[in-house]
Amino acid sequence: MNKKAIFRADDHTYWLGKKQLISVTQLMRKHGLGTDYSKVDSNVLNAKAARGTFIHKEIEEYIKTAEVGFSSELQDFIDETEKLGFGEMFSEIIVNNDLVAGTADLIAHTTNGRVLADIKTSVSLDKRAVAWQLSLYERLSGETFVGLYVFHLGEKSRAVQIERIAAEDIDRLLECERNGEIYQELGLVIANDLAAQVEEAENALAIAVAAQKAAEVTAKALRETLYNAMAAQGIKSWETPSKSMLITIVEPHTKTQVNGAKLKEELPDIFEKYKKISNVKGHLKITIRED
Repeated sequence: MNKKAIFRADDHTYWLGKKQLISVTQLMRKHGLGTDYSKVDSNVLNAKAARGTFIHKEIEEYIKTAEVGFSSELQDFIDETEKLGFGEMFSEIIVNNDLVAGTADLIAHTTNGRVLADIKTSVSLDKRAVAWQLSLYERLSGETFVGLYVFHLGEKSRAVQIERIAAEDIDRLLECERNGEIYQELGLVIANDLAAQVEEAENALAIAVAAQKAAEVTAKALRETLYNAMAAQGIKSWETPSKSMLITIVEPHTKTQVNGAKLKEELPDIFEKYKKISNVKGHLKITIRED
C-alpha cells in the first residue's frame, strides 16, 4: 500500500517524505493530455479560475458540514447528486503512488458501490481530459470504482458519466514518465482519406436524423388532425382518390410489456430463467465533436 503524500498549500506541491511528486495536472500538461487554454484571454481565465475555486470551496464545505452556500452551482450540484442517489460523500482526497499525486474532488457511496467524481466550472467540457484525470486518480487510489463522473457546473449544470481510459494506457503513461519519455497515444494506420470519409458520412447521417426528427414532429401533428377529423365523421378507413394512401383508424387500446429492470430486482430467479442472451457484433462508437 502506498504511503500518503502530503500537499503543501503554500506552493501547491505534493511530497512523499523528502521527494517531490509530479501532480496529475502537471503530468497531463507535460504529456499533452490536458485542456489547452492557451487561446483564452488571461483575464477571463483568471476570473473563471477564481469563480471555480469559490464553487469548489462551497461544495467542500457542504460535504463536510452540510452547510448550504450561496451559489446556484452548489444547488445544482446538490440536485444532481440526489438524482444519482449519492449517499455519504468525501471531498478533497489525496491519491498517489511514488511518482504522481493528485487530489480527487469527490468520492461518494451509492447503492451499487463507490463512485469517483470531479467538478468543472469551465465554459466547455473537455471530456477526454477529464477521462484521463479521473482514470489517473482511480489508478493512484488503488480502487476500482463503479462509475466515474464529472459535475459540469454553470449555466446548464449537469452530471456526466465518463468512460475511463484503458488501464494499459494509464500504465504506459506512467512508465513514460518514469523513463523520461513523452507519452504518445497509439496512432491508427488507415488509408489517408478513410477518417475524412467516415466523418463526412457521420455528419451527413446527423443531418438526415435531424431532418427525420423534424419530419416526424410535423407528421405526428398532421396525423392527429386527420385522426380527429375521421373520428368526428365516424369514418374508420379512407383511401385517397389517387389510391396512393390507405388510412385506417386504430382504436385506443392497451398493451402489455414486461418491466425487465423491476423483474430482475424483485424476482431474480425468474429473470435468470427466462432471460435471453444475444451476441452483439463488434462495432464503432463515433462522437462528432462540435467546435
